[in-house]
Amino acid sequence: MIVVLLGGCAAGPTDFTRAYHKALVERPGVALGDRQSAERAVARFAALYGNLSEQNVTANVRNVYAPDAWFNDTIATELGIDAIEKYLLKTARGAEKVEAKINDVAVSGADVYARWTMEIRTKNLAGGQPVITEGLSQLRFDDQGRIVLHQDFWNPSAGIYQHLPLLGPAIRFVNGLIVGQ
Repeated sequence: MIVVLLGGCAAGPTDFTRAYHKALVERPGVALGDRQSAERAVARFAALYGNLSEQNVTANVRNVYAPDAWFNDTIATELGIDAIEKYLLKTARGAEKVEAKINDVAVSGADVYARWTMEIRTKNLAGGQPVITEGLSQLRFDDQGRIVLHQDFWNPSAGIYQHLPLLGPAIRFVNGLIVGQ
């Protein structure tokens, strides 16, 4: 059974890796030049995800993302501001609370890495209790400080999936098999 499960997942990572590397090549971004420009760009990102509400997304997403931005949060890949806005609105509408706090930022050339803690609360996740997860976003910006590439690195199994009513027990069982618990 484990071989079947793992075999069924084989196409996903390969497809993701190919798409991610293509996005890296197609969206090299620009080095933001000075620390203040980087801080302003990250502050817009932090303000959007610090309160991922319908009103906040509608008011700010087009100031945060470039028109042809590439977005992957490990759950979905979206291309272009319209698709990103639609996805973030759907996320905001489906949750009672989505808040991310930026803990640390590192800059390497055109890449900005923001380490975050996110709290998510929905009626259908963890019995309505908040779920806290840790992650890191790789961001690249255009010359106007808008995101052209957004790639999240986090564990959705621990952060979301294991808290789902039907899927959660199966994921916790598989995780137990893998780590020997």
